[in-house]
Amino acid sequence: MPELPEVETVRAGLVPAMEGRRILKATVNRPDLRFPLPEGLADRLTGRRVLSLRRRSKYILADLDGPGTALGETLLLHLGMSGRILVSGLALGAFHQDHPAPERHDHVVIDLEGGARVTFNDARRFGAM
Repeated sequence: MPELPEVETVRAGLVPAMEGRRILKATVNRPDLRFPLPEGLADRLTGRRVLSLRRRSKYILADLDGPGTALGETLLLHLGMSGRILVSGLALGAFHQDHPAPERHDHVVIDLEGGARVTFNDARRFGAM
């Protein structure tokens, strides 16, 4: 299980790719990880803007907009023991990675405006959303 500094590093790395950007498409490739994924997760994420990313303990929280200017739902993400997040399609400083071919354990894929893609990959499915 990642320790707090690693979770904070992941959160900070997601900020330039996600914060302030609209989710153009969310794809859920399986119905569960450690727990069942929320009903209609892909539809609930698509079209929402990520207002902010924060960390609470070992959870990454993505606050999403709601109707009008109201705060909507919050996407909760836990890496578990084997979860990892890949950011592709966006130049972050000197680093740029094109979108890789889908892998077997890419369970949730989020495409954002600006061309970024955030992929949650977890071979052992100890993570949670």
